Amino acid sequence: MKHYRIHNETMEESIISSLIEPILENSGFLLVQLKKNIYEQVLQVFIEKVSGQLTITDCSKLTKEIIEILENDNLLPESYRIEVSSPGIDRILVRAKDFKDNIGNEIKIELKEKTANRKNIKGEISGLQGDTLTLKLYKNENNYDDEITISLMNISKAKLVFSEKLLKRNDL
Repeated sequence: MKHYRIHNETMEESIISSLIEPILENSGFLLVQLKKNIYEQVLQVFIEKVSGQLTITDCSKLTKEIIEILENDNLLPESYRIEVSSPGIDRILVRAKDFKDNIGNEIKIELKEKTANRKNIKGEISGLQGDTLTLKLYKNENNYDDEITISLMNISKAKLVFSEKLLKRNDL
């Protein structure tokens, strides 16, 4: 489960991810998300640093390495530009560690299969045991109605909900 990453990538994005993930990991970074926008002709690579804060210098260096890899394998037309950056404060959650690090924060989840008769769920992360996530579900704005457990393997997409609580965190 350590290396499992929740993602919704096209076949082409998946091929690109498989090429750049080892380079990122060897340099002390993790791939969070990869998006290819054919209309704007841009490949967005969202990464996080394993230890410490991601810097502009890191992004610049990795952009050059990624361009070299993709040019060597002819995977991206020359007209494309590559953007390497942080996933942002209201980032998507893709690894078990992301969920564990965000216990107490609110998230929105899209599921592959319905759980408790729902495919879209919003709640506060209350725990993670192995690959099972526990969420507190809202009854109203200030109260929780119920708790639900969800397998990480059933999550199609999970994203933090922007809040003052997130802004106050000093590790983002």
